[in-house]
Amino acid sequence: MAFGLRGINMERNEAIEMIKQKVSDQNLVRHMIAVGAIMKRLACHFNADLKMWELTGILHDIDLGTTDDPDQHGRIGAEWLERSGMPDELVHAVLAHAGHSECRTPLDTLLIAADQLSGLITACALVKGRKLSNVTVKTVKKRFKEKRFAAGADRDAMKSCNQVGIELEELMEHGLIAMQSVSDELGL
Repeated sequence: MAFGLRGINMERNEAIEMIKQKVSDQNLVRHMIAVGAIMKRLACHFNADLKMWELTGILHDIDLGTTDDPDQHGRIGAEWLERSGMPDELVHAVLAHAGHSECRTPLDTLLIAADQLSGLITACALVKGRKLSNVTVKTVKKRFKEKRFAAGADRDAMKSCNQVGIELEELMEHGLIAMQSVSDELGL
């Protein structure tokens, strides 16, 4: 694949095909699609590169089909993505989301927040008739406060959005709208 100096020539569908080749778990593939949608919407909010942010979200867990070792997750994916010619910002965000590098940019911080938020929103949809259309921001806010609900969704990671100038409720709204926009692909 060819990547330009100023941008990424990979399209969304190519990124999705790439993760499907590397990751056999369909729930994980759907998770990466969800995070990609959230990141694209956040890119609009931050007037950032939509394609870069969306592809970062889609590709962030690409190595989970190969490893579940926390010491290797992110490192393997970043290495693959770097060899594929992906921009340094994308590669760094993949490393940062896995805890192997400090967050330097809003892309890094928001990938971590979106990664966790997607799980919370998915859990909300599962208890609301398996439909994202049944979920509201009020539902997400309420469930966020319930520590046992979607207990694996790191609330502090979601709150980190404040570090880059976006309030938690606004993050939730962007995340929900983004995931609703790809609900057919998510099966929700």
